[in-house]
Amino acid sequence: MGNFDLINHIQTAVAVIDEDMTIVDANDAFQQRYNEKNINLIGSKCFNVAYKFDESCCNKAACSCPAATSFRTKKASSAIHHFWIEDQAVVEELTTTPIIEKNGDVNYVIEEFRDLTKLLGLTKGIIGICSYCRKVHDEDGQWITFESYLEKHTGANFSHGICEDCNTSLFSEFQNKDLCSH
Repeated sequence: MGNFDLINHIQTAVAVIDEDMTIVDANDAFQQRYNEKNINLIGSKCFNVAYKFDESCCNKAACSCPAATSFRTKKASSAIHHFWIEDQAVVEELTTTPIIEKNGDVNYVIEEFRDLTKLLGLTKGIIGICSYCRKVHDEDGQWITFESYLEKHTGANFSHGICEDCNTSLFSEFQNKDLCSH
């Protein structure tokens, strides 16, 4: 079997970045998706190319940079990013996979960008959501739960839990008490 340029046969936008968040390689799908000026994106910062940010995603108030997480933990990571480009809502899943060297170091991370906008039915740009109960006004004119809306558009099922912040704020009074009466 001959050599294949596999990365360019992948339809998902894929880039390889270093610890400085600099793009060191990218497939054709990435170049086409993020390159309106048709210039080579190698050497550019991933946050500048993908999101038009002037600084790293981790310098933002709500840090959700899976690449930084993959560099730190040496594990795959993902996040859902939502942002606006020219008055159009964009929802994107960013999945990162560290490239672990023989000595255990992570010098590069593979980033995969999946546009979820159409899948979630966001072609309108704005989804009506109740500011009180958080139900979503769907395309049929019905008010449905956010979970039902996502399940309808993605097929995803949900499992509920309590995040660390809510656990701390809701149950902090019990954390340092001896609850045993013996």
